[in-house]
Amino acid sequence: MPIRPLSRSSTIQSARSVQAQFNQAYPRRMTPLTTGHQLANALVASSLASSRAPSPTRLEPPPVPHHRRKSHHTLGFGRTPSPAKGAGMLQTLRPQNSSSSSDSDDELHPYRRHKKKRLVRKHPNKHHEGDRKRWRDAVTERERKRYEGVWAANKGMHISLTAEEQELSRHATDAGQAAIADQVSNIVTREIWSRSRLPEATLETVWDLVDNRSIGRLNKMEFVVGLWLIDQRLKGRKLPVRITESIWDSVRGMQGIKIRK
Repeated sequence: MPIRPLSRSSTIQSARSVQAQFNQAYPRRMTPLTTGHQLANALVASSLASSRAPSPTRLEPPPVPHHRRKSHHTLGFGRTPSPAKGAGMLQTLRPQNSSSSSDSDDELHPYRRHKKKRLVRKHPNKHHEGDRKRWRDAVTERERKRYEGVWAANKGMHISLTAEEQELSRHATDAGQAAIADQVSNIVTREIWSRSRLPEATLETVWDLVDNRSIGRLNKMEFVVGLWLIDQRLKGRKLPVRITESIWDSVRGMQGIKIRK
């Protein structure tokens, strides 16, 4: 039986895919939406389908890796990073020094070997004979000026003269009368010295030490030295047996000439 050659239409039909042939043989029937009610139902159904469909999960982007600065000098061994320091509150109060911290500070002191070690601990209220200040045999210039100010404010007040002194003052020169006016009476002296609140026996001892003429009055030098002795007694020093010449010389001075020390 001879074989028929394939026609052109059969060749084109075999070249089509199976799906295309199926769609051509059984086409889909689309029912048109003729009424408004059907159109509304279709819209509602599509909206419900879209709302019930699961939403796609949102993926977070991966974290950005930290940039590590490469060192120019690479070492052959690894180095562990130091722990991060916690940012605390600033300290405003002075830290309390404990005994352990003080001992450690002494050990770390660079000049620890040069420090003198005290074998016996010194008591703060204990008296030491070597620490006592020695007696000064001179009046300082600052003290002398202060005492002279007290003398200048109280000289010539309540001065009483005996009959012989009154007779001598009549024939005395101006210098003699000025010397009497520069003296301080015993009444004024007692009033000033009693303000120190020292015992009367101590004040009488001071008067006997400075009163060289026994006339009931003190001149400038005697009054200044008396005030200085009272201040020394108030500072805790004992009164001397007699007043040395160095004390009188420091009070006497030289008027008009200032000696530099």
